[in-house]
Amino acid sequence: MRKKHLLSAALTLSCTSFYADSETINYYVITKQATPLQIEEGNENHRGMVTDIVKAIFANSQYKIDYHTYPFNRMISLLESGEKTNWVTYGSPEWGGVQAENLSDIPIYNVKHTLVSSSKKKFKFKTIEDLNDKIIVLLHGFDYPPLLPYFQNGSIEELRVKDYTAAFRVINKLPGETAFVEMESRVKYNINKQQLDSASFHMQSFSSVIPDYPIYLAFDPDMDKEIKRFINERLKKIKKSGEIDSIIKKYL
Repeated sequence: MRKKHLLSAALTLSCTSFYADSETINYYVITKQATPLQIEEGNENHRGMVTDIVKAIFANSQYKIDYHTYPFNRMISLLESGEKTNWVTYGSPEWGGVQAENLSDIPIYNVKHTLVSSSKKKFKFKTIEDLNDKIIVLLHGFDYPPLLPYFQNGSIEELRVKDYTAAFRVINKLPGETAFVEMESRVKYNINKQQLDSASFHMQSFSSVIPDYPIYLAFDPDMDKEIKRFINERLKKIKKSGEIDSIIKKYL
C-alpha cells in the first residue's frame, strides 16, 4: 500500500512539474476583419495564415497557446496596456505603434493592396488623382497614411464600414462612385467565402499609393528573451522547410 502511495505522489509531482514547465503564449486575434490571416468562428475554430504559422511554431513544445479574440481597436488597447505578457500577433514596421515595436527576425508574408470597384461601371486607376471626387471605402480601425492628406483636403471622401459584406454592398450600390481599398489576399478570400461572383468586381493594383510591404509576427515588447529566441528559431526552420509557403497557399 505504501508503494502505491509513493507511486501516486511521484506521478502527481511529475504532472505538476510538466505544467509548471509549460508556459502560456497569449495569441491575439482580430475579430472578423483579418481573414484569411486570422480566421475564427465565435472565438473558436482558429485558423488562417498567421494562426497556422503560430500553431506550427509551438507544435510539440512546452508552450501553450491561449487565444484572445477582440475587435481591432480593442485589441490594440489591450496590447498597449500590457494586460497580458508574452503576447504574439502580427504586424509590420509600416504600421507603427505596438504592432511594430518588436517583430520577428524574418517576415511571414508580403502584402499587396488592391482597389476594388464594381464591374458595372469600371474606371481606370493610374494615379491618386483618378480618385478625385470618389468615395473610398475602408474597414473600421485600418488607417492608410498615404490617403490621409486627400481625405483631409476633401478631394477624396472616406467611408468607414464594419466588415467586408458592407464594403461589397456599398461598391455594388454605387458603381463608378466608390472603391474599396484593402489587402488583395483578404479581398479575394472574402469574395470566395461569401460565394460572390468575382466577375462583379474590378480589381486594380494599388501599389503606386500603398507600396507592397512584408508582415511579421509581432511580440510583446517585454517578451521573455528565451521565448523570443525559440519563436525565431522555429520560424526560420519552418520557412526553410517550405511549411510556411504551404500554409499560405491553402488560403489563396
